[in-house]
This record gives sequence, C-alpha cells and structure tokens, in this order.
Amino acid sequence: MSGASYESSRTSGCLYPTFSLGTGLHIDCGSSTVGVVGFKEPVRPGTALAKVVDESIEAAVVRAGRHIVQSTDGINDTYNRLVGLLQRQPNLSVRSSTSVLQQAYSTPIPIAYLASVLAGIDAATTVYEPTAGNGALLIGANPQQVIANELNEGRLAELATRGFRQLTQADALTYRPTTEVDVVICNPPFGSVKDPKLHTRRFPIADTWTTQIDQVIALNALSVMKPEGRAVLILGGKMGLDTDLRSQRYNTRESRAFYYLLYQHYCVTQHFSLSGDLYRK
Repeated sequence: MSGASYESSRTSGCLYPTFSLGTGLHIDCGSSTVGVVGFKEPVRPGTALAKVVDESIEAAVVRAGRHIVQSTDGINDTYNRLVGLLQRQPNLSVRSSTSVLQQAYSTPIPIAYLASVLAGIDAATTVYEPTAGNGALLIGANPQQVIANELNEGRLAELATRGFRQLTQADALTYRPTTEVDVVICNPPFGSVKDPKLHTRRFPIADTWTTQIDQVIALNALSVMKPEGRAVLILGGKMGLDTDLRSQRYNTRESRAFYYLLYQHYCVTQHFSLSGDLYRK
C-alpha cells in the first residue's frame, strides 16, 4: 500500500468521531494553511497532502453516514441528518492527476442514501457497485452481501476496511463479476477518455458506439443483475436551464442509442434529473 493510501485510510478513522458527534470539521484547504488531525505538518492548498486530506474527509463522511443510517429510524429523519452531515463537510475540491485521469467524482452522502432507498437495499440484498469510490452508495447495504469494484488504489484501501464480501480492483468498462446480484447501483465517471495516442476512445454498444464511459460502465454492470433485479444509475445529464435546449442535447446519436438500448432491454420505472448544485461539496 502506498504512503498516501495508508495516510488516507488511517486519517479517516481519526476524523470519523468528529463528524459523527455533529461538531463538524472546519478546514478550508482552498484559502489557508491549516493543521489537521492525523498529520504532523501543515496542509497547504493544491498539494498532494491536501488531496489526501480531501480523501480522508470523504471517507470519514461515508463512515459517519453509515452510522447515521444504522442508528436513525425513518427515511426523512435519516435524510435530514445526512444533509446536516454534508453541510458540516468542507468543500472537497482538490484534484490530483490520478483523480482527473480516472474521473473520480463522488456522490454526496444524502444522494447516495436516497439512491440506496430507491434501489430497495436491505440487509438481505446482494449488491454490485462497479465504481465504489469510498463506498457512499453502499451505506445502506450489508457488507457481507456486497461486491465492490474500485480502480483507485487509495479508495480501494479504504474499502478494504469495510468487510465487503468481494472487493476487486478492475476496469469497470470491461470487468464483470461472475455472480448475479439483486441490485446494481452506481455513479460511474462521466465523460470521455483518451487512448495512449490521445485519441478519444470509442466503445461499442449494440450496433453503434459511444464515447461516454458512464454509459458503457452502466450497461456492463447491468449484465450481472438478476432477471428480476433492480438498479439505480446516476448518469451524466445535460446542462442548461431551458427545457427545450436540454431535450435537444439528449437527442444526440450517442444519447439516443444508449437510452433506446436501456429502455428496450430493461423496465425503466423512473428517470429524473438532479441539480448539479448538489455536487458542490
């Protein structure tokens, strides 16, 4: 395990009690030099250490979020407590070359919880998460029923502390578990990626192709869902406040092909948009 991975995993355990007690953690890595529990040196903005702190905070939020889910009765009360947790979380805005390359964006903890509720995840549900990150979408799942995959080494190290039934480090664009599951849940990276020659990669879907990796990962993950299974997919939307303009942006060849395939092969029960403002943290 690399030094950064070790520090991130270790520090998240130090930060967890602070979040779960409701006192918050007041860190602003974007504007000042601050001292952080678990480190013996200042954390300066834009540094590799600042990214480690960001990852540690996020992992701590997920751990605290799981505790809230387990200790709170009722969806509304649980959601409201998770919103409070998110509000106490500092902005996590440091991007490393690795996180940029892997398009490593994270799901805000209240959204992750609602996705879990929509998927009907309970203690008996078998779940596959192809791009698990720090495990936010799995806060409502029984670890012994979870198959989690994560490419990023640091986040994989954090997931290794959760006791998941199966944990893999593979490319979600192509990797498929051998076991079918009740639920597929994911918030895969959005956008396109480059090949070694810096050309935008194209991926076959049905009788056409796409450059959008969230579409490829979602369809690949759905292949391991049981015939009567369920899925919640958080996918890249189309920007804009004008309804007609957003509708036109969905009418591209790539979007039409993907959603046609999705609706033809699966029973889609809901399709709605989330505001990008919810991702500010």
